[in-house]
Amino acid sequence: MANVILRVDAGNTAFQRSFSKLKPDIRKQANSATGALLLVDVEAPPAKLHLHPLTGKTVPSVVDPAKQVKVYTFHITTNDSHKASFTLEGGTAYLRACGPHDEVDKNP
Repeated sequence: MANVILRVDAGNTAFQRSFSKLKPDIRKQANSATGALLLVDVEAPPAKLHLHPLTGKTVPSVVDPAKQVKVYTFHITTNDSHKASFTLEGGTAYLRACGPHDEVDKNP
């Protein structure tokens, strides 16, 4: 179960700041998409999330900032205009950022 999301942590200040900038309709879709992460196997996610690791990108671990870990993204809108990023550590998806698709790809 190492690749299954058992918990979602949205407490990151940067994530909260980016989430608060979303328009209300996008925020509503983001809440739904984030809820859909629970019990997802990141190796075989449902197609509707468009969940995947960002190729060639790693970020500091939340658990041990001295380590670099994979960063994943998933779409938070039905039209794929916005997405969010997270790391998966010990079964917890630590949300990092959300916003327009290209911005999250550049700064996950």
